[in-house]
Amino acid sequence: MYPAPVANQKALSALQQDFIAAGYTSANIAALLGPTATAALDRDQHQPARRVLAQPLAQGNPLAGLISCFLLADPIGVPLAETIFAQLTLQGARDLNIVTATDDGQVAATIDISTYATDQQGDMWVASDQTALQLGHSLPEEHILGVGKASITLAEITPRSDVKTALDLGTGCGIQAMHLLHHAEHVTITDISQRALDFAVFNILLNAGQLNVDPERLAQRVTVRAGNMLEPVEGQTFDLVATNPPFVIAPTQATTKHTYRETGQTGDQVVRELISKMDRVLAPGGQAVMLANWEMFGPGPWHDRLETWPGQDLDIWAIQRSSADPAQYAEIWLQDSSENLNQASYDDAYARYLDDFEARGVTQIGVGWVWLRKRQTSSPLRIFEYLTDHVYQPVAAAWMASVKKYDFVYSAPTQTGATAQDWALANMHLVTPQWVTYEQFQRFGAEHPEVLMARSGVGFGRHVRLDTATAAVLGASDGELSVGQIVAAVAGLLSLDDTQTAALRAELTVLYIDGFLEVYEPETTTS
Repeated sequence: MYPAPVANQKALSALQQDFIAAGYTSANIAALLGPTATAALDRDQHQPARRVLAQPLAQGNPLAGLISCFLLADPIGVPLAETIFAQLTLQGARDLNIVTATDDGQVAATIDISTYATDQQGDMWVASDQTALQLGHSLPEEHILGVGKASITLAEITPRSDVKTALDLGTGCGIQAMHLLHHAEHVTITDISQRALDFAVFNILLNAGQLNVDPERLAQRVTVRAGNMLEPVEGQTFDLVATNPPFVIAPTQATTKHTYRETGQTGDQVVRELISKMDRVLAPGGQAVMLANWEMFGPGPWHDRLETWPGQDLDIWAIQRSSADPAQYAEIWLQDSSENLNQASYDDAYARYLDDFEARGVTQIGVGWVWLRKRQTSSPLRIFEYLTDHVYQPVAAAWMASVKKYDFVYSAPTQTGATAQDWALANMHLVTPQWVTYEQFQRFGAEHPEVLMARSGVGFGRHVRLDTATAAVLGASDGELSVGQIVAAVAGLLSLDDTQTAALRAELTVLYIDGFLEVYEPETTTS
């Protein structure tokens, strides 16, 4: 494994100028490669891109050279490298530890530098270790991941309101810190791996302009701390914590431990400890969001263990996105580190996974998202959902809108909804938003619809089954009448008793929190 890149501020400024001059952006790469080669590259297939780049490389195209060098990990000639690094110089690139000389005198990348485009920060570049495909073998233990599906998912579920302090716990290549710097005054990054911290600082300085960071005064906006989990920030509190911890559940007797995903602890202990201790680093009202795995034993609810982990002063909203049996789980993570490139090693590691899960009685492993908050109200928020359908990312805004609605409903002086007078929504004027559709299902020949559904086309993409009364209220919610008035009218038409009417109010409260009803805002007209 090559040394980590060097975070030399002046040299990185020159490198950025070279990337800009070559047009090294996601859009330009896609335009040069075309849709077929671009899609193949997203699947870690390099041959289509090599075919497309053959002629541009022969013509000395700098963009083609950067793609070939840093994305395909193919050596390029010295003349082309010197053209690419016009500002940095080829020797400067060697001094940054981003390229090296091959035995035949060509120039080869020592790391992956990929383009990364977001709506907020614009075009950026992210350095990481080379993938297993680029390396030609399974990933080493100290491997530093680049931008992958998990890191993108975490970025998409993290709240983006402005905060004073944020913590990127287990920063890896620093991608979460780069997002946090857009809306946090100060970001602390931690990792047990010094190599990861080196990559993260390299990436922040490489994109300093887009991140509004003064490269000569990095400490004004970024604090770098080495250490395990919460230890480096003991005694500090933050308004927001984002973390993709090493949650992978691997056998403790495994011969290889990948720092980016495993800790060597038994089972889901690392996730359990992190959730149980998160209140120590959250300021009042502070939030934390994380990706996590958890084990399940026997026939109980998937969250029966998870719900006991947060302290009494922590709110929790956990969403299980999928689950896997022990064999499926082993296959996922052995392929993730490309252990399948060595069949004997793969078979041995697979057996270790199965032995470990069987010895501890694990039947399923859950995969999902966890949101936590240091509670300031007397009404605890404890929600556990199993949502496997498509969600409309980024989902953070919809999630936080639901939290805000929950807080309103359950902190109001009247909240139970047992009667019309003590229902928090009673006097509100609500509408069924345009992104909610109504679906009816019935068998051929049936006189009436047998299944009524409401489906949301935004956020979590929830779809819920309705009864006749709830469907009637949603259909009538156009903002003209209060919800209390509509419920009273529907209850009268359908002859609902007090118990049924209370159940209707309770169901409408859930639909309001989940985004199927929104506050009516009359359109204003100007003369």
